[in-house]
Amino acid sequence: TILLISIQQSGYSQLLDPITHPKFVNPLPVIKEAGLRVDLTKGGEHLTVQMEQTSQWLGLVDVNDNNAQLMTTVWGYKFPGLPTHYPSPTIVAKKNKKVFIDWRSDNLPGQFLPVDASLHMAHGPIPANKTELADKINWIRDWYAAGNVPVVTHLHGGHTESASDGLPEAWFTKSGVKGAEWMKQEYQYDNTQESATLWYHDHALGITRLNVYAGLAGFYLLRDDNEERLISQNLLPGGDYEIEIVIQDRDFTPDGELFWPANPTDPDNTFWNPYTEFITDNEDIIDATFDPVFPSGGPTALAEFFGDFILVNGMAWPKLEVEPRKYRFRLLNGSDSRFYVLEFRDDEINGSAQSFLQIGTDDGLLARPVPLTQLLIAPGERMDLVVDFSDFDGSEIFLRNFGPDSPFGGFPIDAGDVADPNNTGQIMMFDVSKPFNSDVPNAKVKEMSPLRMKIMPLKQDGATRQLALFEGRDNYGRLMPMLGTLEDGSLTWDDDITEYPVYKTNEVWEVYNATGDAHPIHLHLVSFQIINREPFTTVDDEGVPLDEPEVHPKDQTLHNGETGIGGSLKEEDIILSGEVREPEENEKGWKDTAVMLPGEVTRVIARFDLLGRYVWHCHILSHEDHEMMRPFEVVPKSHPKLSGDVLATATEFSLDQNYPNPFNPSTTINFSIPTENTMVSLKIYNSIGQEVGTLINQVVPAGNHEVQFDATGLSSGVYFYRLTAGNFVENKKMIVMK
Repeated sequence: TILLISIQQSGYSQLLDPITHPKFVNPLPVIKEAGLRVDLTKGGEHLTVQMEQTSQWLGLVDVNDNNAQLMTTVWGYKFPGLPTHYPSPTIVAKKNKKVFIDWRSDNLPGQFLPVDASLHMAHGPIPANKTELADKINWIRDWYAAGNVPVVTHLHGGHTESASDGLPEAWFTKSGVKGAEWMKQEYQYDNTQESATLWYHDHALGITRLNVYAGLAGFYLLRDDNEERLISQNLLPGGDYEIEIVIQDRDFTPDGELFWPANPTDPDNTFWNPYTEFITDNEDIIDATFDPVFPSGGPTALAEFFGDFILVNGMAWPKLEVEPRKYRFRLLNGSDSRFYVLEFRDDEINGSAQSFLQIGTDDGLLARPVPLTQLLIAPGERMDLVVDFSDFDGSEIFLRNFGPDSPFGGFPIDAGDVADPNNTGQIMMFDVSKPFNSDVPNAKVKEMSPLRMKIMPLKQDGATRQLALFEGRDNYGRLMPMLGTLEDGSLTWDDDITEYPVYKTNEVWEVYNATGDAHPIHLHLVSFQIINREPFTTVDDEGVPLDEPEVHPKDQTLHNGETGIGGSLKEEDIILSGEVREPEENEKGWKDTAVMLPGEVTRVIARFDLLGRYVWHCHILSHEDHEMMRPFEVVPKSHPKLSGDVLATATEFSLDQNYPNPFNPSTTINFSIPTENTMVSLKIYNSIGQEVGTLINQVVPAGNHEVQFDATGLSSGVYFYRLTAGNFVENKKMIVMK
């Protein structure tokens, strides 16, 4: 593994050339046609899915050797009876039909991409004799090189219990090393939400960008009765006319292997060298050589990644032969950092943009289709589209990209930053050459077609949280994007949780973007509604508004004990400085990832209806791997962490569901007692009613109380806990999962 990394990352003076590479020659890999859809719509199935390495042809050729095919090493999720493939098979599930998956990495070799062991990342226990920072980093690097790859699968957009959510610290390795938040091996997906284009991908702390870049991602299509009715009534395209499309950018070595920039000697791609952009040419760098922690300057994480090859469903610049009819495309931006601005053009380089319909957002159908000629899609977002090729029989339609080859900062995009029309400005081609299949009528959907019941606005009955996005520097001077609050300023992953949404309440999150770029912010667990966006700035000492918000530096304690530079906004200096904008028409649905523009506050509202720990983060993967991620915890109303203005005096007897649940080895139980000096008993019973433990048996004062239960001595299984307080008796079920 070490030799492979050395050769791949340092042995080339240039990368595979995207300009001269053939385009629109190879067919799009259609996941359904390839037999790579896994039908789990009946529910109740238990699958074991392995993560494996394979060699796959991604459409790459050697133009200097008669276009000889170049194979690429990739990772994928292997389902029973199916090959290992990138992208991984599509799971098709049904609302309220549970699915159980045991995600495994038994056959996964060491990470072949350059690992930056200085990040806050998943790793095994460091030996006690490794006391110096450089020694710790070198030990982590060696641990990875020895074949240890932390992984954990997250169902992005899923309404999922905390224990199955794929928390960044719930990772595991094939050798049995586990992260601090690991709860159980088999994940449970209850699918208690409406039809949506979800996706699953790796989410291990500090290594997500590399594991996903290697290929660990796939679609998860959730059906419901309403969507099936729309398809059966021929309003929406279905069957062979519903196609998943994931767009990703990549770099490749001349022999076709994946390339990830991380060293000062790395070659440029066609528009920039990210190492130079983020490290060497950055005037704020504290130590550009990174000695002694980074010998020869790397490998190091970089702030963002922009590849110059565009892959669609794992094929470079493919083509798709289509009939002159309507098609439904389940679109995903699976790139690390790249925002796409997409148009369907009737010419490869010029032409005019053609109209299409967006019928769904991240987490469900829109009430009615929204007609568009251009679509902005950020990393992690999904868009459900219907494109009508009826008027283009015998023609070619090109999916073009007018987004930037650099961080997206909003519209308008500087002309010099727009994607190169010869490579990253091209996505794929649609060849309208197949004869119309008269056995299947053309779908009837049009602009005013009703797709679902009206989406009712959520009504706030919980807290309003004022959060913020910052850019700082780590102890090596590298750009370090962070989340935080207006009250506390920037915060890192290890800082205390500041967000405790109350169970079954609707909260408003106001997110102030004090950085220079847009960020796609993703919340686990919830589907939210975008309320509005509004420009903001700060004032100077004389009260005069500044052109952009002023961020004040602050010392930032890092995961390694070192000190970096964070930021803060003075809340009293913030002024709202422009027009309040409603969400775009194609955003007026259920979302889990939202573009938050620089110099704006974006307001969203969400219902937090499952107890436990979750996370929110930027879905630029290189950002979330370098501290732009924070935990939050959904808690019962009696939780002692809640502030006094939220935590009311106990007015009734109550017993809350324990959390987390399932758990291993400990969990929290909250209860409320409204009267003073009440005799309280809290006991644990097994599934046949035998008492196995007493947590409380005493007089307690009035108020809201929390009890920790440690089940270390108990085996896996179903247990019950009973609260007896005067005449009040209540039982609840808990699950120990070991």
